[in-house]
Amino acid sequence: MAETYCGKACENCAHKESLSCPGCMAGPGKPISGDCSIAKCCREKGHQVCTTCGFSGNCGTLRNKTYMPEYRRKLMESEKMRAETLEISARFLGKWLWILFWLIVPSVVAAIMGNKNMAEYAPSIYVFGQGLSAVCSFIYGAILIRLSSEEERYRTAGICTLIGGAASALIAFVSGSQGTPSWTLVISIPAAIVGFVGEYNEFTAHSIVLADLDGEQSEKWSSLWKWYIGMYGAVLGSILVMAIAPRLGLLVVLGAAIGLIIVSILKPLYLYRTAKMFRDYIKEL
Repeated sequence: MAETYCGKACENCAHKESLSCPGCMAGPGKPISGDCSIAKCCREKGHQVCTTCGFSGNCGTLRNKTYMPEYRRKLMESEKMRAETLEISARFLGKWLWILFWLIVPSVVAAIMGNKNMAEYAPSIYVFGQGLSAVCSFIYGAILIRLSSEEERYRTAGICTLIGGAASALIAFVSGSQGTPSWTLVISIPAAIVGFVGEYNEFTAHSIVLADLDGEQSEKWSSLWKWYIGMYGAVLGSILVMAIAPRLGLLVVLGAAIGLIIVSILKPLYLYRTAKMFRDYIKEL
């Protein structure tokens, strides 16, 4: 039985030692996990060797047999470099995404303390909650900008988060001292748009950095953004629906509100999974 599919003699291969190759049949040409395209083509056509194929005399794949070891060497070097790059990124992302996840805890506490109902019964707690919320937003935005060394979209997300946090703090301060002036719409509407841009870039950045590590979770981040924008679209659409059919409009609003609650729960869950995946990857090395 031939020792190779293409007819080359393994003992004459100058790359055998550098590639630590056990031979074609046991190495690059094996049916499972082998990476030789010539061997794969040969097996798919039902041949033991290339020479029994009627197209072997004019086969472009077979003509590349001389360069196949060099191609495999470059492939291995590329894979090694990719693994080294992923290891560096995983250490960095695992650390900062983990901090980003835990930052959600004080953010939730701040949201409860800074609720408008709290302003009437416990003004001091309300003020503290608003301040804590602003601090959490600034830290969250700063961390996102820090992550931009791995993916540029994090920078845009971070800047938008900082702008949104500043706008919210300003509106809260003005509302707390004078009620809620109508001119704050000039700030709140653009801030809401900036918030959408920030969320889009953050979700997309999470998806991109995860692509090489876990494609399934990467796709979930993309899907979550579609749900996010879809629910807000439903809220805006319900305004038109209510003008025609008030009851139907209320149902749409209710459904969209439930959808937004689900998204708000899934985001920290996905963030936790993302950070954990990078941390687990480092532990397995």
